[in-house]
Amino acid sequence: MDLSRQSAAQTPEICIHRGSLTGFVFDQPASVDLEEEVRFGSVLRGRSSISFIPPPDLAPGERLRLRVHFEKDPPEQGVTFMLVAHPEQVTHQIDVFHDQRSRASLWQELEEERARSQRLDEENQSLHGQLKAHGGLLRLFLNGELGFDELRKKVFGADKARSTESSLSMSDGVLFRSFHSVAVRLSVQNTGTEPWRVVKALLVANEGMPLEGIQFGPSQAILPGAVGSVFVEARAAAGAPLEGLTLTLSEEGPRSITVENLALP
Repeated sequence: MDLSRQSAAQTPEICIHRGSLTGFVFDQPASVDLEEEVRFGSVLRGRSSISFIPPPDLAPGERLRLRVHFEKDPPEQGVTFMLVAHPEQVTHQIDVFHDQRSRASLWQELEEERARSQRLDEENQSLHGQLKAHGGLLRLFLNGELGFDELRKKVFGADKARSTESSLSMSDGVLFRSFHSVAVRLSVQNTGTEPWRVVKALLVANEGMPLEGIQFGPSQAILPGAVGSVFVEARAAAGAPLEGLTLTLSEEGPRSITVENLALP
């Protein structure tokens, strides 16, 4: 991509796909700001490149900005790329030209970066293969998630839940405790007229202490009249003083459901 041929008012769009590696290679040193970088599965930076694996919860059509500032440019100048989540397509590498050095020099650097990106892609595929090869509790053990107490769980009922609207209710749930995390699975019924999709999860312990590293899924909405499961996990080191847990799940609109006073198993 030659920036000298791009309109200043035009924002280039790049297709990305969750689980697939995408890389940018620049023809000179640059700094990069990646919108919502904390969500990404992996980000690797070089002086003139950046490679990343998009967020695992990336929704089709979701758009994230990637802002580039070249070291030789004034501070107020920069280039913005729009990363667009696509359900099938992915752009693995984007070569960005910004100056007038010889093509031979540029291509040599690009070939070196391309080989490096290919090596990272192979390492990523190898890692995915190892994780898929081991399932169930063995996978948890290999990831260091099982301690001496192994995996514990506790079932709880609908009396623990309250909702902002009567259209949401919980039938049952399970609380899990592993060596490095806690997790909650809820069965939620949507009796309303609109789909309900979780966009925010908050897990709080010990009178207001929010847990970090929140992950939740699936990303699909629970349709009207249907019952769906929602799984939420957060980091919690072994021995951390966790007493009563409170979980709140919210949509983009006003509807939310809260489960209170969950005692760890």
